[in-house]
Amino acid sequence: MTIHDFIFSNKVKYRLTRHISLWALFCIYFFIVNFLPASVSDFGKAETYVAAFHKMIYIPVSIMSAYVTAYFLLTKFLLKEKYLVFVILLVGLCIVNLINAYLLTKLYVLLTQNILFERLPLQLRVFQPVIYGLGLGTAAGVFACVTRLLKIHYLKQKENERLEKLKILTELEIIKTNFHPHFLSDALKNISSLIRDRSTRSADAILKLADVLSYFLYENDKERVPLSEELAMVNAYLELEKTFYGDRIVINLKEPAQVDEISIAPLVILSLVQHCCEQSLLSLQQKLVINIEIKTSRKQLTFLLACNGYYESINGTLQQNSGLNQVLKRVKVLYPQAHEVQISLHDGVLSLLLSLSEIETVEKNDKPEIEFVYEPA
Repeated sequence: MTIHDFIFSNKVKYRLTRHISLWALFCIYFFIVNFLPASVSDFGKAETYVAAFHKMIYIPVSIMSAYVTAYFLLTKFLLKEKYLVFVILLVGLCIVNLINAYLLTKLYVLLTQNILFERLPLQLRVFQPVIYGLGLGTAAGVFACVTRLLKIHYLKQKENERLEKLKILTELEIIKTNFHPHFLSDALKNISSLIRDRSTRSADAILKLADVLSYFLYENDKERVPLSEELAMVNAYLELEKTFYGDRIVINLKEPAQVDEISIAPLVILSLVQHCCEQSLLSLQQKLVINIEIKTSRKQLTFLLACNGYYESINGTLQQNSGLNQVLKRVKVLYPQAHEVQISLHDGVLSLLLSLSEIETVEKNDKPEIEFVYEPA
C-alpha cells in the first residue's frame, strides 16, 4: 500500500483502512484531551482513566456529524452552490448534534451516577452537551468538509494536469497527421521537367526526393533522432532546391562538427528551412541567398537562418506562411519550457533564431567546424 493509495484510492480496502485509521487517531486524541488527573497521584488511579473513557460516549456525535457534512451537505448543496440551503441544514445539523449530545449525557449519567439527571450540576447537564455536541461535533463536521474539499481540489488539479498533457499530446499528433512537405508538387514538376530534358541530374534528384520523403514519413514518429540525420536531410533538401533553381539560389550552410552525439526532435530544423525557403521562392525575382548557421553546446542548440525574398505581401496580396507557424507551434509543444524563438523581417530579409535547451548530448570531440558553401553553377 502506497501513501497515495491510502489517501486517494476509492477501493473498499483502502477506504476502510483510511477511515478506521482516522477514527482510531480521533479516539486517542479524544481520550488524551479528557484525561484530566487532578494530581500526580491520580495517574495511578483507575478512576481517572475510566472517567476519560466514559467521555468517549460522545464520539458517535462527531462521527455522524462528519459523514453527514462531508458526504451529504458538501456534495448535495455546497459544491452545487446552494449556499443558503447548506447554511440552513448545517444549523439544523448543529441542533441535532446538541440534542444527541444531551441524550448521550443522560445515558452517561444513568451509567455512571447514582443521582437524578435534574440534580446534577449545570456544568454536566448543559455545558457538557454543548461542548461535546455543538462544539466538538460541529468542529468534526467542518473539519471533514474542509478535508474533503482539499482532496477534491487536489484530484481536480491532477485531472486538469492530466487533461492538459493529453491535450498537448493530441495537439502534437494532429500536427504530425497534417504535416507534409509542401514542396512535393513543385518537386515532382521540376523532376518531370528534368526527365523531359534528359538531364543527368534527374536520377540524383529522384533519389534525394525519396530520401527526404522517407525521412518525413518514417522519422516523424520518433521522439528523438541524431542531429546528423536531421542535417543530412537538410543538405538533401537544399541540394534539391539547388538542382531545381540553379544559379538563382546561393546557400551558405555552416554546421558544427559534433553532431552524431546530439539528439533532437525530428523535422525541427528541416521544417524551418523548408517553409522559409518556400515562402521566399514565391516571389523569386532576384537571387535568393540563404544563410544557415547551427551551433551546439552542452544541452543547447542554436539555429540561425537568414534569407531574402521573404515578403509579407506579393502584388498586394497578403502572404501568411501557415506552414512556418505550424512548425513553430510544434516546437512549442515539443519543447514547452526549453525553447526561444526570435523572428524579424526587414526589407524582405527574414531573420530567424531558434534556441533549444533540452537536447541530449554526450562527450564532445575537438573536430573543427565544417562549412558548406553552395555557389551558383
